Amino acid sequence: MPMYKRGVDRFEKWDKKYVPDTIGARFAQVADVAKRRAQYGLIQWASIQDLVRPILDKYGITGPSRALYIGFANKLLKHVMRQSGDAGRRFAEGLKAYYVQTMGADPTVCDEIIDIVIGWATIY
Repeated sequence: MPMYKRGVDRFEKWDKKYVPDTIGARFAQVADVAKRRAQYGLIQWASIQDLVRPILDKYGITGPSRALYIGFANKLLKHVMRQSGDAGRRFAEGLKAYYVQTMGADPTVCDEIIDIVIGWATIY
């Protein structure tokens, strides 16, 4: 019969495993690598958002609705950087359908964002 971990079991392991001195030492050991990767990643996110904002301006999208489309672009970038080409395009179409059906996003705006994100991401 299998033994399933209960919440309290998981917490006990977490409590014993994550000693502040150990975590601090690990952070210090990889700080230079983490900073380089963070800088690279944050520049990518900011670049995509800078490319998407003019599309939102073109369609007169304001207020909280802008966050919807910026979130769409961010999620799309995350996956397109891992799966480019046809796989990325198929993921983009599925993500667009999700945003259109569940959040009321405009499919035309999503298509333009897809073109921008996929076109920008595959260059690198």
